[in-house]
Amino acid sequence: MNCIFCQIAGKEKPAKIYFEDDNLIVFSDILPRATLHLLLCPKKHYATLLDIPDDILMNLMERARIISRELKIEDNFRLVLNNGAKSGQIIEHFHFHFMSNAPHLSAGIKNQSGR
Repeated sequence: MNCIFCQIAGKEKPAKIYFEDDNLIVFSDILPRATLHLLLCPKKHYATLLDIPDDILMNLMERARIISRELKIEDNFRLVLNNGAKSGQIIEHFHFHFMSNAPHLSAGIKNQSGR
């Protein structure tokens, strides 16, 4: 498949991975728009919000809450979804942008995989 996010999930392309389990992968955006800019994606390919199963969607939302608590930014992050090309979705693989400009993040974050 030519989907870059599927290739990252399949370890065919490199990425700075923050979190990964059997169903989800969270990695740094290569063109960050904030001090912290992560992409929260299902590993399986779903193009839009209308395609993703409810359980995977809820796992992504829970992961966003966990990340906000881990980084102590519970009140200082935004979760962005561009659904479809007309909304600005560039990669046709469902994903959330998790972003924060919290001052204590300026020193950078350590990803859990060591990459």
